[in-house]
Amino acid sequence: LISTCCFAALTSSFHPSEAMPLLRATIVLRVGTIVLPAADGALARRVACSGNIGQGLGQRRTFTNWWHKWVDGKNPDSPPAVVVSKFLRSEGIDPYRLPRDELEDFRNKFLMEARWFAKAEDDDGKYGEACELLKAKRSAILDQWRDQHPLPPP
Repeated sequence: LISTCCFAALTSSFHPSEAMPLLRATIVLRVGTIVLPAADGALARRVACSGNIGQGLGQRRTFTNWWHKWVDGKNPDSPPAVVVSKFLRSEGIDPYRLPRDELEDFRNKFLMEARWFAKAEDDDGKYGEACELLKAKRSAILDQWRDQHPLPPP
């Protein structure tokens, strides 16, 4: 399992017309280094990789990435984004899988409903009413997203 940055570094020193010599690979996942001794016993080649070598094995970080924080409205702090994210999950849609432009457009539609058409006085009431209005007005796009981006099973 060699990441693309390592593969590019390995193949860059060989001329395309030459046959690439056979190499034995020793991969150290935690360190992020690949040691490749040549088949003829020449000097070992060390290729330091940027990024996670074991990407195919799943995420090994203990924190979430910026996309999850942005979608959930945590960074930057955005209470309407929190409401939209929770609303989409309640509708059975995974907000992390939505394209950014579509999610931004849906957030703008939510804010338009909350600011112009919701009749409640407080923010919580306006947000709840805006969600109901969106459910009625944008049912076609919500149905499409339910099919394309369903929530993962628990």
